[in-house]
Amino acid sequence: MDSGFVDLHVHLLPGVDDGPPDLDATLELAGLEVADGVVAATATPHVASVDVAELPWRVAEVNAALAKAHIPLVVEAGGELGVRGVPRLSAEELELIAHGPADARWILLEAPLDGAMRTLHGAADQLRAAGYGIVLAHPERCLPLFDDDMRGLMRELERGSLAQVSSSSLLGLHGIRARRNAARILAGGHAGLLASDAHGPRRPPCLTAALRAACELGLGVEQARALCADRPRALLQEGLRPLAPASGSSYVAGSDVSVVRRPPFGVAAAPS
Repeated sequence: MDSGFVDLHVHLLPGVDDGPPDLDATLELAGLEVADGVVAATATPHVASVDVAELPWRVAEVNAALAKAHIPLVVEAGGELGVRGVPRLSAEELELIAHGPADARWILLEAPLDGAMRTLHGAADQLRAAGYGIVLAHPERCLPLFDDDMRGLMRELERGSLAQVSSSSLLGLHGIRARRNAARILAGGHAGLLASDAHGPRRPPCLTAALRAACELGLGVEQARALCADRPRALLQEGLRPLAPASGSSYVAGSDVSVVRRPPFGVAAAPS
């Protein structure tokens, strides 16, 4: 896992949500991940669609099938938690979808596609109060986050959430507005990481293509690669610590805070 991409958002588990319908389809998607340069991934089913208690054995089953098929992909259990699902999960269930070491656990929280901003911020605050850092899944697809000069998104970033831009958005698979928003996040230096949000052959990983698109926005190759490799790897290994409200400091993900919160990029303006 020391080289190659690390994909922290992929719907890889068979037969649980809108990802692969069966194990054969899971193996096909895993092959696409490997072909795209991914060496490790977190299986992130929609939490509302799966019994969280089953995630460890479901992921173990996938890893066993990958080994048998000689597909060199390491999969970790996780979940994409919808904002309305936060109050419904127990402390034990939150731990089953969280990542990172014991003192720096974080959760992938879905930016709601219906634009429920109050619910989003309330859910994020609840997770922070419970001690979790937050990686915000595909914020570029939650259009109200970009109203009033990105006021909603900046609220989350200022509280330490990391913006996970999806490769599919950056490449235009979710429409022009999502693409523009993704470019705006990247060009403004606000992206914490890139992930695929892949679901299958019709929505493949495409992280290599997204890396090229990020470079076209003005990021250097190493800076763009960090979004797909170094930063997600640091999140798994070193975690994400909640921001103390009065401290004024940044979240921590890896040894260099600036890599996560204040990327020293000189980048071009996002396309209009």
